[in-house]
Amino acid sequence: MHIGLCEGRHEIKTNDGIVIDEFIFQQVETPMDFLSHFVTAYDFLEGYKIMTLYVTGLTPLLTATLLAAKEAGVESLTLMHYDRESGKYIPQDVSALL
Repeated sequence: MHIGLCEGRHEIKTNDGIVIDEFIFQQVETPMDFLSHFVTAYDFLEGYKIMTLYVTGLTPLLTATLLAAKEAGVESLTLMHYDRESGKYIPQDVSALL
């Protein structure tokens, strides 16, 4: 499953040009509400085992998502980071953290 971290920050396309239109977070009014972000991420991730997550900034959301993925039983998680030089996303497998 390919998903974005936070909707509305950037248009996100996979390296194959497919638009990412599913996001864990919608508009975020309080970036430092760590517990709420954890709950949102956990509720979204529950039931998923394999995920590819396109990182869109907002470190507190990413941190909450990583913690929630571990608790929700996600087994494989690849973070996709945008590389300005190539215009592509570079994968980072963080499954060992889970």
